[in-house]
Amino acid sequence: MNINIVKQNADYLTIKSDSTIKDALEVIENGQERICFVVDNKLVLKQVVSDGDIRRAFLKDLTINDKIDSIHDRSPVIVREGCDVNQASDKMSEKITILPILNSKNQIKGIIRKRDIMPFIDIRSREILIVGMGYVGLTLALVLADNNFSVIGYDNNKKLINDLLNKKTLMHEKGIDNFINTQIGHNLSLVNSLEGVNADIHIISVGTPINKDNYDPIMTHLNSAVESVAKILKKSDLVILRSTVPVGCTREIVLPLLEKKSGLEASKDFFLAFCPERTIEGRALEELRKLPQIVSGLCKRSTELASRLFSENTHTVVDVGSLEAAEMAKLIDNTYRDTIFSYSNQMALISEKVGVNLPELIDRVNLGYERNKVPKPSPGVGGPCLSKDPYILNNTFIKHGLKAEVSMAAREVNENSIINMFNRTQKLFETLNKNIIDSKIFLLGFAFKGHPETNDLRDSTTVDFLNQLINNGAKNIFGFDPVVPANELEFLNINTCSIEEGFNNADAVFIMNNHRSFSELKINQLADAMNSPAILFDCWHTFQANEINSLPNIIYSGIGIG
Repeated sequence: MNINIVKQNADYLTIKSDSTIKDALEVIENGQERICFVVDNKLVLKQVVSDGDIRRAFLKDLTINDKIDSIHDRSPVIVREGCDVNQASDKMSEKITILPILNSKNQIKGIIRKRDIMPFIDIRSREILIVGMGYVGLTLALVLADNNFSVIGYDNNKKLINDLLNKKTLMHEKGIDNFINTQIGHNLSLVNSLEGVNADIHIISVGTPINKDNYDPIMTHLNSAVESVAKILKKSDLVILRSTVPVGCTREIVLPLLEKKSGLEASKDFFLAFCPERTIEGRALEELRKLPQIVSGLCKRSTELASRLFSENTHTVVDVGSLEAAEMAKLIDNTYRDTIFSYSNQMALISEKVGVNLPELIDRVNLGYERNKVPKPSPGVGGPCLSKDPYILNNTFIKHGLKAEVSMAAREVNENSIINMFNRTQKLFETLNKNIIDSKIFLLGFAFKGHPETNDLRDSTTVDFLNQLINNGAKNIFGFDPVVPANELEFLNINTCSIEEGFNNADAVFIMNNHRSFSELKINQLADAMNSPAILFDCWHTFQANEINSLPNIIYSGIGIG
C-alpha cells in the first residue's frame, strides 16, 4: 500500500550542511521531533542527526559552534517515494520512529512517522464492530472473522442474535453453515446491546428500504445505527458506511450526526469512509474475497485506513476519490442492471404481439457479436436491491432538480412485467375456455431468483404474480421451491406440495424462477399428468418451445414468446 498520502512536510526539520550544532539544536527543540535532517545546497539528504547524536558529540569535546557535518558519518535510514507500509515498518525500530521519504534525486519529499502507520501495520489487531446482522452485515462479519479479525456483530433483533448464537440462520448462502459453526464464539461474537463494546472500526450495514407511499428511502434504521456508533466512538476510530444511500448522505447526514453525538471532530479525532457492498446473494462469502472493493474516505487517512482493512480481504481495492463517488458506485451497479433487464422486458412486449420468440432470437443476435450481451427477458426484476436502488438514485436526482428518466422508465417496465404476464395468463385461460377461479394453478420457484440459489422472498416477482392471481379470485394455488422452506410458503396462503403433485391435474404450471434443478425436470412425463388442455408458462425459457409444442393439448408460453 502506498504511503505517500500520510507523509508530512519535512521543511521545519531541515538544515543545511554548513549549519552549526547550535542551529541543529534549535531545529530539534522547535520541531519537537528530537531529530533533524541535514541537506546540501541541492537539498540532497546527507545526514540524520538526533539529540542523542549531539549529546554524544559533546562528550567527544565538540562545541555548539562546530559544523553539524562533524557529528557523524553514518548513512541515513530512509524510504523511497511510493514505498508501502510494510517496507516503512521494516525500517523502523524502538529508536527509529521517523523516516525521511526521498525521491530519485535523494531529496526529501516528506516524512513518515511510526505513529502514522501503526494503524495500518496492526490493522488485524483492531476490534471490528459490524452494526446490522442482515445479509450484508452477517456475510462480511463471517468472512472477516474467518480471516482472523476479531469481530463483534450487533443487531437489536434479539431473536436474530439468539438464533445465530445457537448456530441457526434462515439465510441460504453457499458455505454459510460452516462459517457459522467455526466462527461464532471464536473470532465472531454476537451482541444485541452496545453497552461495554469497545471497538476500533465500526461498519454500519443496516437496510435502507423504500417507503412504498412516496418511494423515498427510509433512513430511520440508518440514523439510529449512526447514533449508536457515535455514543461509543473514541479517538482514532474508523467508521465505515456500507448501506446503500442517496448520494451525499454520508457527508450531509452521517458525518454531522457522528460529530454531534460523539463530540469528536471527523478527520482529526476519528475517520469516516464509504465502502459499498456489491456481492450477489448466494455467492457473497465467495465474492467478498474476490470482487474489487470500492472505497473512499472523508480524508486521505480515512481512505487509507479503509483500504488497508479491505486489502486484507480481497486482492483489489479501488479508491474512487470521494464519498459521493463511492455512494454513486453502488447505485450505478444496480440501476444499470435494472435498466438493461428492462430493455429485454420491453422487447418481450413487442415480440409477443408480432409472434417472435425473443429468447431464441437473443441467442442468435448475441452469437459471435461481442458488442452484444443482451439478457433474456424475465418476469420483472425482484430482490431487495435492484427493485429499490433506482428509487434511491431518483431521490438524488430530485434533490438536484433533475429527472432520472431512463432508470425510472426502466423500473416501470420491470414493475409492469408481472401485470403484463397476468393479462396474458387470463387470455390463455380464455383460449382454453377455462377460468382462473376454478383452475388448479402450480407455481414453481418462489425465491426472487433461482441462480445463484437463495431463499430470499423479498420483492419476489413470484409473490407479486401470486397476489395478482389471488386478487382475481384464484383459490386452488399450489407451490414449490427447492430452497424456500415449505412453512414460509404456507404463510403466502397457498398449498405446498412436491413437483409431481403440483403438475398432477394442473390446469396451468408457471416456472417462475431460474433454479438450475428445473432444467433437469422430465418435462414430458410431468406434462402428461396435467389436465388436458393445459398451460405451461416457462418464464425463464428453461425448455425449448419446439420441445413442449410437440406435447398434445399443452399450450407453451413464456416471457417474450409470441
